[in-house]
Amino acid sequence: MSDYAVITLSFTRPVYAQELRPDDVFAFPEAPRTPLTVADVKRTVVSPELTLLALTLRGRTEPVNLPASTNVKALRMARVISMTCLLCRGNQDIELDLPRDGEPLSMVCADHVPDLDQPEGQD
Repeated sequence: MSDYAVITLSFTRPVYAQELRPDDVFAFPEAPRTPLTVADVKRTVVSPELTLLALTLRGRTEPVNLPASTNVKALRMARVISMTCLLCRGNQDIELDLPRDGEPLSMVCADHVPDLDQPEGQD
């Protein structure tokens, strides 16, 4: 039996470089088959309208510098999201890889998820 059941929506929204965190994997739209893994992110606020990022990438010595508003293609963005069970209102932290699993809409905790491996009428 799983620990929860989550309803998700496909992850289709644009992702900006400012959303990237260490261990995220992304690609530039111009090179979608070149995955890049983030090791570190440093932000420099130049003005209220402009923030620059220095992304340290695994396997590369020099950081990639770009505006925080740069559009990227997310390949892996694991996030822990706190969700509330629709039935009992209990909170649970759920880990999702947003591009693979989708963005969460609602959750039912393990107390309310039926055990589909067990025949009906048996506990």
